[in-house]
Amino acid sequence: MFERELVYLMPDDGRSTKKPLFKNQMQLVKETSNKIEILAAIDVAISGMLEMMSRLGNDEVNIVPYKDSWTAGMLFRHVSKSLNAMSKALRTDARPAERDAGAKIPELKKTFLDFSTKMKSPDFIVPEDGPYEKQAILEELKNSLMQLKESSANANLTDLVEGLPLGDITKLEIIHFVLYHTQRHEHQMKKIGDA
Repeated sequence: MFERELVYLMPDDGRSTKKPLFKNQMQLVKETSNKIEILAAIDVAISGMLEMMSRLGNDEVNIVPYKDSWTAGMLFRHVSKSLNAMSKALRTDARPAERDAGAKIPELKKTFLDFSTKMKSPDFIVPEDGPYEKQAILEELKNSLMQLKESSANANLTDLVEGLPLGDITKLEIIHFVLYHTQRHEHQMKKIGDA
C-alpha cells in the first residue's frame, strides 16, 4: 500500500482551501491541459463555496454584508449563471484554434486571481436582487456544476469559440476561466461569511 502526500491548493495569495488535493493535482491545476484535473479543482472551489453557504442562516443569505457587495444568494446566482453560460459555450460548434490553445491561461489567472481589483460582470450573468432561498440556490449551483462537467465531457479543448465577452477563446481556456472565476468568488464568499 502506498501513501499520498496531501497538500492544500495555494493560489498566489497564499490562502488555502479546507479541501486537500493530492500533491500532483496541485501542480497540475497550475499547468495542466487535462480537463479532468481542472474540473476536480473547480469542484474543490465550488465545495468550498457550498460549505461556507451552509454555515449561513437562512436570513443571512439575503443580507448585504458590506458596502458595494452582493449578498451570498446573489453571489451563488452569479456563479451559477456563469457556469451555465460556459457550459453552453463548451457545447458550441467551434473551429480548431490556429494558435496555442492555452495562450490566454496566464492572463486569465492573473486577472481573476487578483483580488485587489473590482470587476464588472457582463449583464447576462449579473444576478437578480433576490430574495433567494438558501436550499434552492445551493441546489442551483450544484446542478450548474454538473451541467458544466457534462458539457466538458465531449468538448475538444483545442476548439476556438468566437464572440464571447472574453473574446475568442479556446475551450481549454474556458475551463481555466471557470476555475479562476470560481476561485475568485470562493474568496469573495469567505469575505461575505466573515463580515
